[in-house]
Amino acid sequence: MIKRDRIFVIATILPALAVIGFIILYPLARSLSYSLTNYNLIHRTNSFVGLQNFTLLFTDPTFYRALENTLLICIAPVVGAFLIGFAQALVLDQAIVARNFFRGLALVPWVIPQIVVAFLFNFMYNPSVGVVNVILKDLGLIHRYVPWLAHPGSAPVAVILAYIWNETPFFMLMLLAGLQSIPGDIVEAAVVDGASGLGVFRYITVPGLRRIIAISTILMVIWNFNNFTIIWPMTQGGPINATLTFVVYVYRNAFQNFNIGYAATVGVVWLVLLLILTFFYMRAVSGDEEPA
Repeated sequence: MIKRDRIFVIATILPALAVIGFIILYPLARSLSYSLTNYNLIHRTNSFVGLQNFTLLFTDPTFYRALENTLLICIAPVVGAFLIGFAQALVLDQAIVARNFFRGLALVPWVIPQIVVAFLFNFMYNPSVGVVNVILKDLGLIHRYVPWLAHPGSAPVAVILAYIWNETPFFMLMLLAGLQSIPGDIVEAAVVDGASGLGVFRYITVPGLRRIIAISTILMVIWNFNNFTIIWPMTQGGPINATLTFVVYVYRNAFQNFNIGYAATVGVVWLVLLLILTFFYMRAVSGDEEPA
C-alpha cells in the first residue's frame, strides 16, 4: 500500500511539475542560450558567440547607467514609501474617529492599476496644464512652468514620487497588521514600568516589527526591479537615459532594436541580481538570523 501511495503521489505531482518546467524552466533555458548568441531579428543572425555579449555588456556605459538607475529607482521609493506607510500605520492603529474609513481611503493608491497611476502622474507633471506646475507657481516656488519629465535632473525624482504614492499603502497595510500582532499587555506593562512613548516605540514596536519590515522592504525592492507599467508610460527610460532601468533596457534591445541576444544577456545579469535579493527575502521569511 505504501508503494502504491507513493506512485499515486508521484503521478499526481508530475503534471504540475511538467507545467512549471515548461512555463519557467524552458524560457529560462532559452534566455540563457540566447545570451551566448548574436541573435538579431534585423540582421537575421543567430550564431554562437560565447561570452562576447557579456564582454560587450560590461564595457557598455549604458549598462552601468541602467544599473545605477535601477538601484536608485528600486530602493529610493521603498525608503520613502516605508517611512510614510509606517507613519500612517502608527496613526491608523490608534482609536481615532472613522478609523476604518481612513484605512480604506489609504489603500486607494495601491488598488489603482499602475498604468492608470502612470498616466495620472503624466497629467500632473504636464508642462502646460499639470497641477504640479500650477500649485508651485501659485506658491511662488517656480517662476515658469517646468517640463518635469523632460529634464534629466527632475525626471528620476518625478518617477520616484509616483512609485512612492503607489507603494505607500502596501507598507501601511503590512505594518498595521504587524502592529496589531504585538501583544497589548506587553505595551501596557512597559507603560506601567515608566517607559515613555519613544521607549515603547524603540524597544517594543520596532523589534516586534523587525521581521515584517525585512520581508516587506525586500519584497517591494524585488517588485520594483520588475516594474514596467509605471516607468515606461511616464518616460520610456528618458530623457537621455535618465530613468533607464534594466526592465526598460531589456525591452529596448529586444523589441525596438530586435537584438535578442544582447537583451537576453542583460536579462541574465538582471536574474542574478534578483536571485541575490530573493536569497535575502527567503532568509527573512524563514526567520534565520546572522550567526553571532
